[in-house]
Amino acid sequence: MLATGSAAPGLAAGLLALSLAPAGAAEVCRYAGATSHSGRVTVRAEASEARGVLTLAVTARLDAKYLWFWTVQYLAEEISTWRAGELQSVAVNNRTIINGRPSRQQWDVLTRGPDGLVASRVQSRSLPEFRRRHPAFAGHWDPVRFGQPWLPDYPAAQPERRPDLDLAQATMPPRTRTPYALAFYWSRWLAEAGGTVPVFMPGWKRDARLDAQVAPAGPGRWRMALRHPGLGAAPSAAEALVSADHQLQRLSFDVHTAAGSGQGWVDRVECQAR
Repeated sequence: MLATGSAAPGLAAGLLALSLAPAGAAEVCRYAGATSHSGRVTVRAEASEARGVLTLAVTARLDAKYLWFWTVQYLAEEISTWRAGELQSVAVNNRTIINGRPSRQQWDVLTRGPDGLVASRVQSRSLPEFRRRHPAFAGHWDPVRFGQPWLPDYPAAQPERRPDLDLAQATMPPRTRTPYALAFYWSRWLAEAGGTVPVFMPGWKRDARLDAQVAPAGPGRWRMALRHPGLGAAPSAAEALVSADHQLQRLSFDVHTAAGSGQGWVDRVECQAR
């Protein structure tokens, strides 16, 4: 079930806000680039604002190849809403596809309640299990459906209430960001602010907060040192080039973990008002 007791009204209201995106002017930007392991990445980032609510929707696709027999596709979607710069809700769809077959797919939704963000999850490793546990949501299993609207169908999926994924208000400082919203929207103003940026990573059971140290790296550039228990001893970082009119021109990263390292970059392809 979605939620019980006092959490239910906040979760229902948050789902409504997410599924009914506010009407108004929107900006759509597209990026493309490359990563380690012959990876190719594309990103679509859309921002719209109306009635005092900013909605940021980012989808990212990464295709990579390990050795000659193992192809991996990673699909990520993050839809977040903000009021006066403060996070109100975030919905995340992550999918890993190995050699053309889905390995893991999950849909997380966190909405603001009186004590912070309240979490629920839909997930599965196989289509038969998915159909059994979430029959009303089974049509979203096919990776071809990635990027298509799923939030209106989410309540019917009977997602599992996940207190272990909640984010308490006490651990959510002002101006807490989410990963893709920070990378492709809030990053455009970081050079002016600098300092520490708290980043909430939705869906993480432990260590769900990352503190990013931002510093200028030249005209129109900033560099972000990434500090997190899941990262390795070698320093991880991201760097961005931002134009004078606050357009993200290039975003690059260098990440090190105990399991391995990865580097990559994306360049802006186009931005259009809608």
